[in-house]
Amino acid sequence: MGNRSSRGGGSKLAEGEEFVLEPDANENDMDDFLRVHLSRCIEYANDANPELQREVAEKLANEAVKPHRQVQIVKLDGLQLLLPLTRSANKEVQRLAAHALANLSVNADNQMLMADRGGIEMLVELLGSPHIQVQRQASKALANMGVNVRNKGLIAQANGIAPLIKLAESCSDLTVTVEAMAALANLAVNDENEIAIAQLGGLKVILDAAEGPNQELKAQSARALRNLSVNEDNQKQLRDLDGVRILR
Repeated sequence: MGNRSSRGGGSKLAEGEEFVLEPDANENDMDDFLRVHLSRCIEYANDANPELQREVAEKLANEAVKPHRQVQIVKLDGLQLLLPLTRSANKEVQRLAAHALANLSVNADNQMLMADRGGIEMLVELLGSPHIQVQRQASKALANMGVNVRNKGLIAQANGIAPLIKLAESCSDLTVTVEAMAALANLAVNDENEIAIAQLGGLKVILDAAEGPNQELKAQSARALRNLSVNEDNQKQLRDLDGVRILR
């Protein structure tokens, strides 16, 4: 890519060298940071100090809330750095990498690129993390990626539906439950996924959530149920589970 550094192995940071960005840095400063430091860090992402990885992932997560950065970070091969970091042994590095991916996945083109580079499988793995915030960011990223028509099927093929149902049913943290439910609602806009969610016990889990006190969770649950109720067999199961009353 034209913006990447042309230097080879010698472009790696020296021992103890840090990425430094001043608090009052402007947009041009961040452009320089991304062009120079991101391309350098990608070269040794698997070997770098976890603290350095954490710092870079955090910067990318914060910048990726901006639409133009979502494009730029991926254009500069940010996925090549962030996707491997989801498998870091360091919990905080994992969380920040997943956070950055969740923000990047708001962009429709990024949703496809992340899937093509194995991002779905990596994010599904993170759903099984023992760490709440890792679960939350992975669920959020899959919810975003599940908007894409092709990705709905790919997430199912990666066995992503069952762990999302599990999180929606039993996670003690409401923010994780909401994101998992949003992901299920998006995945349910697919004929095969409608059947799979029901077969995996998702209808009762979603109905139970729809009767809870939290308004955001109720809204996501209702959206999931509307999408699932397109299927005739699901309609019957929902009636048997008293879903008609809940959906009124």
